[in-house]
Amino acid sequence: MQLVIFSCLVVFAIGQHHHLNNHELQQLVDPGFQSLDINPKDGLLEHDELSKLFDMRDTDGNGNLSREEFGAHTGLDFLFKDPLFDHFDTDHNGVLSKDEFVEKPFAEMNQNGDSEVSRHEFDHFYTQLLHHINQHHG
Repeated sequence: MQLVIFSCLVVFAIGQHHHLNNHELQQLVDPGFQSLDINPKDGLLEHDELSKLFDMRDTDGNGNLSREEFGAHTGLDFLFKDPLFDHFDTDHNGVLSKDEFVEKPFAEMNQNGDSEVSRHEFDHFYTQLLHHINQHHG
């Protein structure tokens, strides 16, 4: 749920401010890590934390997030949820699999391969993602 709130704030802010600079993007990313690092709150994101979040969002239990599930849990304005959803929907089938929404992003964030995502790795990944969305959808 915390990632949902974080995503909502980020995309809302991007919609309100066209072409944010890197410092502004970083300010949007900063609270996200703290809200996700919950069990345990140890300064690292473990795969299990993100996997459990996906399972909570998958309200129909089919192993995928539909646009509706993604949108219902993010509360995003329909104009801004689509670019974020589309970024994660790499096979363009209209749903997000756990592989697309947890496995691939976790692997990309985990730059040093230690199976935990540090604050720095998280910040880098999401700042780059938001920069891309801001440039192409801002």
